[in-house]
Amino acid sequence: MADRAFPILYPNRRPADAPRSIPWSLVAPHKDRADRNHGQTLERLAERGGLAPCELLAVLEDRPHRRMHLEEAIRQVRALIEAFELGAASVRGGTETKESSDA
Repeated sequence: MADRAFPILYPNRRPADAPRSIPWSLVAPHKDRADRNHGQTLERLAERGGLAPCELLAVLEDRPHRRMHLEEAIRQVRALIEAFELGAASVRGGTETKESSDA
C-alpha cells in the first residue's frame, strides 16, 4: 500500500524542483512536535494545505520553528526525504534478499 502524502505549502509559486509533499510516515513520528508548534494535528494541518518548508523542517527536527531562507529549508527537507527513501529502500531490499536466501 502506498504511503499517504503530507503536503508542503509554499508562500508563492512552488519552485520547479521543490517537493510537493513528503511521505506521511516520515512526518507521523513527529506529530507531538507539530501539535506543540502549531496547535493542530497533522491531519488538520494537511487539510489546511500542509506546512511551509521551514515549518516542516522544524517539525521533522523536533524543534521550535524559526524563520530561514526558503531555498535552504527546501534543500534540507529534500535531503531528509532522500535519506528516508533510501532507508526504506534498503530495508525493503534487505527483506527481499533475506526472503530469497530462505527459499
